[in-house]
Amino acid sequence: MMRSRFVRYQHGQAMVEMAVVATFVVMIFFAIFYLGKFHDIQASTIQAARYASWERTVRPSTFSESKLQEQTRSRLFNWNSDAFRSNDGATDSAAWGGQTEIWKDHSGKIRLVDNPSDVSVRTVRGDLPGKAASVTAEVMGIVTGFLATISDGEKLPEGGLYTSTVSVKLSNVASLPAPLNELNLTLNETSSLITDNWDANSPSQVAERTRVFTGAGLFHRITPVIKAASYLLVPLEPAFRHFEPGKICPDIVPADRVTGSNLPAYGGAQCF
Repeated sequence: MMRSRFVRYQHGQAMVEMAVVATFVVMIFFAIFYLGKFHDIQASTIQAARYASWERTVRPSTFSESKLQEQTRSRLFNWNSDAFRSNDGATDSAAWGGQTEIWKDHSGKIRLVDNPSDVSVRTVRGDLPGKAASVTAEVMGIVTGFLATISDGEKLPEGGLYTSTVSVKLSNVASLPAPLNELNLTLNETSSLITDNWDANSPSQVAERTRVFTGAGLFHRITPVIKAASYLLVPLEPAFRHFEPGKICPDIVPADRVTGSNLPAYGGAQCF
């Protein structure tokens, strides 16, 4: 009699143990399932942080933080088959439907990054680390600013340490068992770049920035006067016909160095 009752107790205990173990197994299964999804979103967040810091180093100061944020959302968190355009941007959820299926819950209905506003981008410019570097950068800024005024060139942009931080708020999945249904997760990634000030977006900008450090560039403002005066010396020296101090031709190579190449030679490049 006692043995029969003990067996019944054992049966009841086994059911409780099974229920407890099954609960943990289900939670572990969902945890692994979603960890893969979160890791994929985190990989894109890392890329977005690198993208934002790089864009800030090459964009002009007039390129707003909000526009950079919109482009980061559109290019790194929203899938599309179109080529990138200068006016890319995502601000509302209507254009947010092209995400990969990996970024949805187990039912395939809930987006883990639900709205563009769940992705925020912030960039900060700081001085170069170290006293010597910051003093050198400050002196160079003063010198190039003065030379740019005299030579009609372009002052080098501010260098320094550019840091971007991208935060991605993940949606809670109400259908998951507690406490997985209220994780309130936010992924944060940071990227920093030191810029060297010399980036240029066109041959003309190369010329404008180089002119500041070219001795002959100081005569650029009065080139028409010098050109007119040089024609008086042409009878004595025909080469004065081509005397143009301060003229800069970026990206040209001597003709004997471009055989079999598509590099521009003298006479085939644009000058400024």
